[in-house]
Amino acid sequence: MKRIIYIYPLLTSYILPVFQGMVEKGDVHLYVLYAAIPPNMGHDNYLPFTHPNVTWVQLTEAYPFGKSFGIWYSRLMRHIFQIKPDVIITWANPRYLSYWVLLLIGRLSGIPVYSRGHGLVKKINPSLLHRLMFKTMINFSTKYICYTSNVKESLEPLLKDKRKLVVDNNTLENDYPVLPDQKTGGENGIFFIGRVRPGCGVELLVQAIEHLHRKPGFDMELHIIGDGPLGEYLQECSVKYDWFKYYGKLFDQKVISEISHNCRFGCGPGFMGLNVVHMMSLSLPVLTHRDFSAHMGPEPIYVVHEKNGWLVDQANTLPLIENAILELWKMPVERMQLLQTNAFRTYVELSNPPYHIRLLSIIGL
Repeated sequence: MKRIIYIYPLLTSYILPVFQGMVEKGDVHLYVLYAAIPPNMGHDNYLPFTHPNVTWVQLTEAYPFGKSFGIWYSRLMRHIFQIKPDVIITWANPRYLSYWVLLLIGRLSGIPVYSRGHGLVKKINPSLLHRLMFKTMINFSTKYICYTSNVKESLEPLLKDKRKLVVDNNTLENDYPVLPDQKTGGENGIFFIGRVRPGCGVELLVQAIEHLHRKPGFDMELHIIGDGPLGEYLQECSVKYDWFKYYGKLFDQKVISEISHNCRFGCGPGFMGLNVVHMMSLSLPVLTHRDFSAHMGPEPIYVVHEKNGWLVDQANTLPLIENAILELWKMPVERMQLLQTNAFRTYVELSNPPYHIRLLSIIGL
């Protein structure tokens, strides 16, 4: 049985099914090393599931040089030497000193280290330092696992041997998807799910719907699921506006799917990430922006304008979002149904083969 260490920054509802799939499908023992979720992030500290082939180890972050660089996972190296893993998969964050030491240990010990990250997609013009950092990270890794194809594209100019890069198409598993034939194309709601924090654009979304409600015949509702720093503001808005329903912290996938049945499309005016895939799993086309460097994660690259979603040119721009919502609102039902179908089809394509199978294949298991 292979011993795999998987270093993951935070345990969330998205990643737990991946870990469970890995131990159920592969002849592996998985050691998950993770940090606690800080308060007010909009995520819970999940109680890990119990499985004989999974060992959970919570790490503590230390900041000997501040929070900008040199962050250290306390006792990480002790765990590596005790476990003696056959493979390490790690979150690739160059701000963590412990990550660089891990790469060095992997090189010296011969333990394969698979780094996984966003690459340089958020750097429009990466500096020489950033290019050197990522080149070194990739060269010291057995392979660099790219979340999406544009992550790979951002790193290819750094390398002669592009085989060091592999794409896993980051996704999630939804046990309660909404199939396209359950949608009408004429639903009365707009949907958002994700952490509600500055930059995600939910304030702008509320403003846009409020402005549009002044137009004759516009009666669309807004449904927002998620917790975070903007939760109190959204709660106040839900009291003020009868067309706005705020559900706060909600992790019951069945209930989330039921709420989405009332919605025509999803919308994220600011930064988005894996919530793009969540919306698509509910047969919701995604309205967002095409400034992919300004998103939280690279997953919005899955949105193709007028195919499975709708893209505006700039993030958090009220007139653009208002006009796009109005255009989608007026769209013929048949065309909206096609967008809904294509959104779900994208989710299905990302889910086959299942994500945990792709990861096991990448590391040769």
